[in-house]
Amino acid sequence: NSSINSRTLFQAALLQSLILGHYEGSVEVKELKGQGDCGIGTFDSLDGELIMCRGKVYQVNGRGEVKEAHDRWKVPFADVFFFETDRTLPLNISSLNELREKADDLIQGWGPNYFYGIRIHGLFDKVYARSERAQQKPYRQLDEVMKKDQVEFHFDHTEGTLIGLYCPSFMDGLNMPGYHFHYLSDDRKEGGHVFDLCLKEGKAEFCLLSNLKLKLPQSSNFGKIDFTENLVEAVKKVEG
Repeated sequence: NSSINSRTLFQAALLQSLILGHYEGSVEVKELKGQGDCGIGTFDSLDGELIMCRGKVYQVNGRGEVKEAHDRWKVPFADVFFFETDRTLPLNISSLNELREKADDLIQGWGPNYFYGIRIHGLFDKVYARSERAQQKPYRQLDEVMKKDQVEFHFDHTEGTLIGLYCPSFMDGLNMPGYHFHYLSDDRKEGGHVFDLCLKEGKAEFCLLSNLKLKLPQSSNFGKIDFTENLVEAVKKVEG
């Protein structure tokens, strides 16, 4: 299975459809597991953050609780891939910006027009993360939701794994160019979408992905979304 999908980023729907309020799950967790063992995303009705780590899928809900996701749960957006370590980098960094710079040094020389899976395990002095509360229909746009229903967490002295994805610049209509990280602690008690961090000591692994497999939701809702407005600013606001 993984040999067929080797070097492939599997993406369910678009970050842009999520931004515009399309929170109906279209792909089951079980299907995601057939497309990767590592990745990030969210759940049906925007019910928390999704982290896939070493083949298991976890939900960090709006109360900050971490639980393993059921195979039948659906996701409205996710990016998953089979992780194969191509390069490793020892790390000691004081911020997410510094992490981006270190990763850029590597990726710019390697080829910034590919996708890269990133997995970083280590001891973190701090992780600043977020999740969000599940939404009810009619769904509001994501930037509106985050004003009220984003929940922020500060974790201190935590050991765990950062799962990240780098997307190239040409992805700005389908996802977000640059980096997107989710965190999961080893004790499976802490996690979320990462805003900032301080990593005392750790190791980053990079995996080059040269294929993109995109699965669009088969719903009349999705089929009629107007993607013509420029969503670059909305994406930055929500993911930043």
